[in-house]
Amino acid sequence: MKTLRRTIAVGVMALALGALAPTASAVPGTARTTVTREFAVMKTWHATVQCQIVRISDNHVVGYDRADGTGNTEQAAINDAARNIPVPAGHYKRHCDAKRTW
Repeated sequence: MKTLRRTIAVGVMALALGALAPTASAVPGTARTTVTREFAVMKTWHATVQCQIVRISDNHVVGYDRADGTGNTEQAAINDAARNIPVPAGHYKRHCDAKRTW
């Protein structure tokens, strides 16, 4: 019974540390096994995007605007930043360019 308790304690400690270590088998006399698992760390991406602001009535560029965004991937951060560009009524945005990602 002591072997089983030791196995559970080692397994719980390995999970607490973020990786599984080789543990003793629950049945005495059998070989030890090693279990490996990958733990992914999610990265948050940030992006700064600049777009042209175009007046619909005469199709002229009236200026540029920048916005920031975040996401789980680089492209998701760029898309979020493009969605955050403020567009006034009677205008639209085009040619959005990612100026910075980190």
